[in-house]
Amino acid sequence: MAAIACLVTAHGFGHATRTVAVLEYLHDLSPDLDIRILTQVPRKMFADTLPSFTLHEVDVDVGLVQSSALSVDYPATIRRLDTLLPYSPARTAALADLCRGCSLVLGDIAPWAVEVAECLGVPSALVENFTWDVIYEGAAQAPPELASHGAYLRSVADRATYRVATEPRCHSHPCALSCGPIFRRLRAGGDLTRRQLPGQGRAIVVITLGGVPQDVAPQPFHRHPDILFVFSGQERTRQVADNVLHLRRNEAIYHPDLIAAADLVVCKAGYSTIAECCQAGVRTLCIGREDFVESMILQDYVQERLGGMAISAADFLSGHWLELLPRLLAAPRPQPCLENGAATVARFLSRLL
Repeated sequence: MAAIACLVTAHGFGHATRTVAVLEYLHDLSPDLDIRILTQVPRKMFADTLPSFTLHEVDVDVGLVQSSALSVDYPATIRRLDTLLPYSPARTAALADLCRGCSLVLGDIAPWAVEVAECLGVPSALVENFTWDVIYEGAAQAPPELASHGAYLRSVADRATYRVATEPRCHSHPCALSCGPIFRRLRAGGDLTRRQLPGQGRAIVVITLGGVPQDVAPQPFHRHPDILFVFSGQERTRQVADNVLHLRRNEAIYHPDLIAAADLVVCKAGYSTIAECCQAGVRTLCIGREDFVESMILQDYVQERLGGMAISAADFLSGHWLELLPRLLAAPRPQPCLENGAATVARFLSRLL
């Protein structure tokens, strides 16, 4: 039986959903595949999609420590990186023991996958649209130690056997494969999901901040009674007002289906949600994140590929974005993305396995 090990960063949930999307297609190609996942992302994120896998709850990547959905705690990030880097041979060997028998080690976007694969004597593959060295070195507000950690991670990632770059990419590293956006497949679809929401014929605006709850000051949603505002990734499900609904993270409504049900998605500039907006062909308003290189690339992609708009975090938190609703909802829906990059990557990995 073939086996694959996956080291997945716990920075947000977008990398986990991207890995899940690839593994779902890979399971279609190899139903008996032994999948082992090493991460601190909650098990449910994978169990919602994969019929079988083994999860090892280990810290394999720091990324950036976020003080909120839209801001970074740089001192905490440095402290965690100092404890993890450089990768110690003993800790690498311990991770390799969890992956014994695997013929491929996949990382998204954890570079430690490369050293684990080298310890096992098998190939490594990194799936990425950005790398931590690009993020760390482009963070103007960060302390200089962050860039030095980025240089170390680049030196490890550069030894990967294969690199897979997904659109929209934020670096120019040579890669073995390039593909379009990677997203989880729809299940119920948008029409059925709309009927599960208390929309009553209203337009639906979904607000998602990548599964991280964010305290948002009261905003004048009551001025838009013809719109249902749905906040996903909240602590609990509750009807906040007649036209404001909070949905608990891991709610029964599958997130890609919720995106497909929307007339407009308001999201932070994060890979996974924007990829799901491409799949659905939905109007998009993205919230930029200062000092985060990927954010600028994704904002450009939203405007060029989805015909959407970008706003600042301040405009979102203040409620100024509500003034844009008539213009955004009147815009034509973009064409949905018909080719899932996950299928392309799965075929590539299947040949390696």
